[in-house]
Amino acid sequence: MPELESFISQWRQTLSAAPHLSPDTVDELESHLRERIEELVRSGMPVAEACQRAAADLGDSGELANEFRKVEMGQWLPFKVVTGFGIALIVALSLLLARLFSAGSTDVLLAVHAFTVTIGYSTTLLLGVLGACFVVQRARSGFSPRRLASLGRVTFAFALISTISTLVGVILGMFWAHREWGRFWGWDGKEIGAFCVMVWLSGFLIAHSIRRVSTRALLVASLLGSNVVTLGWFLPSFTRGLHAHGLPHTASLLLLAAFVLNLSLTFLGMAPSGCLRARRA
Repeated sequence: MPELESFISQWRQTLSAAPHLSPDTVDELESHLRERIEELVRSGMPVAEACQRAAADLGDSGELANEFRKVEMGQWLPFKVVTGFGIALIVALSLLLARLFSAGSTDVLLAVHAFTVTIGYSTTLLLGVLGACFVVQRARSGFSPRRLASLGRVTFAFALISTISTLVGVILGMFWAHREWGRFWGWDGKEIGAFCVMVWLSGFLIAHSIRRVSTRALLVASLLGSNVVTLGWFLPSFTRGLHAHGLPHTASLLLLAAFVLNLSLTFLGMAPSGCLRARRA
């Protein structure tokens, strides 16, 4: 629709001149604008009117700039909690690693492999926690497009940290396996799990570069990523092979419960915004 593209081009030019709005943020806001316009057009509204209404709902450039300044100054509470937990985990693991090194009681290559994989997998799980918080809050009260754009940048940062850390850990693990077992890769349970996690993380990062993929879709997808990591990390412990640890039956029930909960939240994330909001009689 030439009329739509012309309107969005002018809207982007106006928005690009505003402070506190980076090109990536403008791209994210454009995706929300397009989604809103499509909703209005499907409801029967003419394209020109839908464009004006959607832009008004989103806010003018001054309002958006002020809102993003507030977003940067006062982050979403679940983000603060998850980030704080992640930093505490890194500090705790670093102290443990330093203690093991000083005592000379660990294989350096294996220890760094375990450290980096744990950070990578844990970051992916924390991203899933953010996705769960997003789904629950969205089902009750919804999110403004401005907040969604900020969350889009957060998901990319978490995914990038997880991808780099996991990749480093997998490479170190390959060299350790070659040294100890004479092969780099053997497709055992843990290695298959690591491969699946890397494929998912790569796809998640690529999805960020696709303008049509919304922040909502990314946050809902992060729940599926949690399931990929949960199964790849813990499932081999329940099977036969190099990494079988004979975990108790309770652990398998907890794993199943986490998997089902994530799937349930994924379906909830596909429901309309505010679907659980209390209705007044």
